[in-house]
Order: sequence, then structure tokens, then C-alpha cells
Amino acid sequence: MGDEMKLASRDTQPGVWLINQWAMAGIVSAASRFIPVPYAEEAVRYRCRRFVVSRTLASSKSSVSADTLQPYYDTDGFFNSWTSKIVRAPFKLLLFPIRKAVRIITSVRNVPLEIIQIVLLGRTLDRCLQKTALTLDQAAAKRMRKAFDVAFSGMDFYVVRAALIDALKSVSGLKSAAVAMAKRVSTKEEPSPETLQPSDKVESGASSVQSVLDRPETMVLFAEFDRRFDEAMLKRAPR
Repeated sequence: MGDEMKLASRDTQPGVWLINQWAMAGIVSAASRFIPVPYAEEAVRYRCRRFVVSRTLASSKSSVSADTLQPYYDTDGFFNSWTSKIVRAPFKLLLFPIRKAVRIITSVRNVPLEIIQIVLLGRTLDRCLQKTALTLDQAAAKRMRKAFDVAFSGMDFYVVRAALIDALKSVSGLKSAAVAMAKRVSTKEEPSPETLQPSDKVESGASSVQSVLDRPETMVLFAEFDRRFDEAMLKRAPR
């Protein structure tokens, strides 16, 4: 993302500003499924997640580095399994057209889910940063990832998904703008972007996402996710 990811200066309330960052990263990450290039989607997803973590850490003025928390956000092991990727490359390239077609066909359901997941990734880290009893190291990052997956898999986000679909449809030209931005992100060598230069369409899309996140029904669902996450973390706490 590098110079392509330059976000607005922090001149609004921290919570609003952070949600804006998470929402834009979610839109770009979700748009990566429409890039017809092998491994581009994985690269964008990784960089968007790292961006969310970097921004959240910076917002809290935390001394923890994004590298330390890599187990939390590198869900695909993108930069940790090059040997495996090389071995599987011929098979992946062979199946790429089919896999990409499936990703596009299922986009109506999975695009809003991707945005929700990215937002929750940042929101959950923000909550963890407020817990002084939790030492954020790689071991904690691994527990956070497992707890996050457990909590997320048990949730039904149908109401929020439907609302996001309607909200994003209202932004004309958003898909093409988000895909163009995702393509720029996929070509950047720097895996830990600190800035994002969104188009007006992506900005509008992020605002629409924020309006959905502010709804009472969304807050209720997110509170339930928080409860499940905390419960899963407690079960994984070191003895």
C-alpha cells in the first residue's frame, strides 16, 4: 500500500477515525477477490490486515510492534510459508481460474463478511490494548487469533451483512474504485503500509460502512462477539 494508502489526518475523534481506517481497509481487502492475478488477493489481504493493526497500535501510542502481533493478523501465513507456496504453486496456478470464479460467485455474501472481519480485527485489538493485565507478545497474539476465530465462527452476521450490501450498493462506482486501489496495493513490496490514499468513492464507501456500524443492532452483535472473544481468551489464558 505504501504511498497508495494515505489516510486523512487525525482531526476527528479517535474512535471515529479508527473505524474509518478499518472500514477502508476492509473494502480494499474485500475487493482483492476481483483481481485476476495469482497470489494478489493474499498479498492485499495481508497488507490490509497489517495496516489495520499498525494504525490501531499507533492510535493507542503502544510500544508493541506490528511484527510482534503477526500471528494475530497473518491469517493465511502469507509471509511465513514460501517453501510451501513454491511446492504448491503448480497446483494452485492450475486451479486458480476455478478458485477465482468461486470467489467472485460468492462475493455477495463474503464481501460484507470480509469487511466485518477486518473491522472486528482492529476493534478487538483496540480492546486488548486497553487491558493492562494482557501482555501483548507473540504468544498472546496466537491466543488472540484462535479466540478471534472461535468467536467469529459462532456468530450470525446476517443482519449486518444485509445492511452493508444495501449501503455499499448506494455508492456508485465503488467496486471499480476499490478494485483499482486493491491492484495498487498488491504491487507494493512494502508489507507494512502506514498510509492509504483512497479515492472519493472508497471514502464514501467507508462512510457508508460506518453508518451501518453505528446502528444499535450492529452494536448488539459486536457486543456478543466481544463476550465470545473474551470467553475464548480466558480459556486459553496461561496457567
